[in-house]
Amino acid sequence: MPSASQTRGDVFPEAISENEHISREEEAEALIKAFFTIAEEWGLTPDDARALLGNPGKTRFYELRKGTERTVHGLSDDELDRLAYITGIYYSLGILFSPENMLRWLCNPAQTSDQTSDGRIRPWGMGAPLEYLRVGKMEHLIDVYRYVNGLRGNL
Repeated sequence: MPSASQTRGDVFPEAISENEHISREEEAEALIKAFFTIAEEWGLTPDDARALLGNPGKTRFYELRKGTERTVHGLSDDELDRLAYITGIYYSLGILFSPENMLRWLCNPAQTSDQTSDGRIRPWGMGAPLEYLRVGKMEHLIDVYRYVNGLRGNL
């Protein structure tokens, strides 16, 4: 099983070069800041955002939102992976769609079968991708990440 940093490196391979080392603390700060910007842009409620983070306690969640250094630097590998997948989804969608259409895509339930015309299976079925993400399971984050990354050619 790959280590957590390998997982995050797989989501953003272009962000990691062999000659550059980013400390875990710097990574945590950047990912949590990006997450709350994305959560706001996507119109997530605090409960939705907590679910995407793996349901941390409310006090801890609000400490993360404030950017409290001790709390942010204490993010678990699971939380960092979740943040990497969420920002990876956002990044991929940003390549595929304008900001307005990104949100439209995330909130739009399928109008036809869960198989697209190009043969791709939507892991969330007929519902909207954002509803699937709001469940908060890591596998859902991975499913949506892989799907949107596939749409952009697995780059």
